[in-house]
Amino acid sequence: MADDRQIAQLRNVMRFFINEQKQALSTFGQPAQSRMLSWLYRHGPISQAALCRIGAWEKSWISRAVDRLVAQGWVERQPSETDRRGVLLTLTPAGQEQAARINAELDRHAGALLDRVPPTARDTVHDALDILQQVFETGQAARGES
Repeated sequence: MADDRQIAQLRNVMRFFINEQKQALSTFGQPAQSRMLSWLYRHGPISQAALCRIGAWEKSWISRAVDRLVAQGWVERQPSETDRRGVLLTLTPAGQEQAARINAELDRHAGALLDRVPPTARDTVHDALDILQQVFETGQAARGES
């Protein structure tokens, strides 16, 4: 069982990372919308409901956010081929370009952060990140998410 110090440390590290990431995304507008574009860029078309679950966003909020992305010409709604009532969110060519810029900034941010890790500790950090990634992926798989 994790002790209080480990719990606090994990929460602090996650908070610091999220705050720095939001700051890195601030030039692109709303960080949550940037995260949506980034996700669509990396994983492809998805239903609005699935995107809502992945991002842990409120249904009413995500509808407005997607409307704004559509109005900006970055996202379009397309009929689902498997569900006649379903709609998939896809990136437009302009959305692809914007998402590529966002992902480049996210990569730059993560790289700059890892560059601040002392070289002698990088393998240890990499191993810890591998373990955390496996923990997250196992949790997502158990919940039926990808």
